[in-house]
Amino acid sequence: MPLTQSAGSTRAPHKSGTTDAGAPITPVKPVDHGATSRAAIQIWTGKAIAEQIHAKSLNAAYRQWLYHRATRQPRLRDMYAKSSEHFGDSVVSLKVGSDHIVVAQSDDYIRHLGQDLRGMRISELKFATANSLRELYDDSLARKRPIYARYISSLSDQNVYWETLILPLGADEKSPPVFIISYLSMLSEKIDILQILYDRSLVGIVAAVPIMHGQNKTDDARILTMNGKAKQILRQPPTGCSMHTVGELIRHLAEGLGWTGIVNEREGPVTRFDYRNPEGEIFSMTIELVNQLVLITFADQDQNQSDAKTTNRFARLLGLA
Repeated sequence: MPLTQSAGSTRAPHKSGTTDAGAPITPVKPVDHGATSRAAIQIWTGKAIAEQIHAKSLNAAYRQWLYHRATRQPRLRDMYAKSSEHFGDSVVSLKVGSDHIVVAQSDDYIRHLGQDLRGMRISELKFATANSLRELYDDSLARKRPIYARYISSLSDQNVYWETLILPLGADEKSPPVFIISYLSMLSEKIDILQILYDRSLVGIVAAVPIMHGQNKTDDARILTMNGKAKQILRQPPTGCSMHTVGELIRHLAEGLGWTGIVNEREGPVTRFDYRNPEGEIFSMTIELVNQLVLITFADQDQNQSDAKTTNRFARLLGLA
């Protein structure tokens, strides 16, 4: 169950989620208490999982599960041997009747939580997050499919945002899956939340580092990062980019995409260029030098200027500006 910090976190565990040995674990918020309470959990399945996973440790665990699933049903031994070293915090439960029993926890999980849940039935954890996740465990085993989820913990007195990867596993490759291994990582830091927004922004964002050539003059800028929307607009592959500098990007607009410039405006530190592509669609490209970084945004005609400004603020908070 997701009751603790991620393995790589340096933040101290929340005391409100720990109790003396043997005492029941109860949520901080009374509204989350009880067998019928449910947590607000966001879930993704299928191909959407790979697009949504944020933590590298969870992504590695997911790829490991898919590797085995390509030829047979993944087994507990396929995942658990590496979980502590490579995949971060984890907890393993066994389906027994209509309940799940916690049979293993990673060392970091126990240390951060301050509780050893091994041998405990999940039905004993009567709070919103546990109730909702138990239902996800049942669904994962019944459909033999992974589930990725995000939620705010019932045991935290702060709004700690978690991501978890729930994987169904068998004792062997022929029998139905009866084990669930859940990998966890914390998304409570502002940088992680904003990175998700940056990656999935409806506005294309490119950040570049100025190239200085003598007497502190900027001749060009080397591209540092480009989000998914920018790659889509610029027709670049999702996992790479053929352009390395802003100069190459500008040339690509005309020579590679066949865009035609129609407007060139400058307002303070921001320069805006409007382009029309061969299909007649209009795109606005803004270029701004912010804190020694070149920030470029792309928005089509249907997106208003406030969207671009909002994305610029996200980029600054991400450390791109």
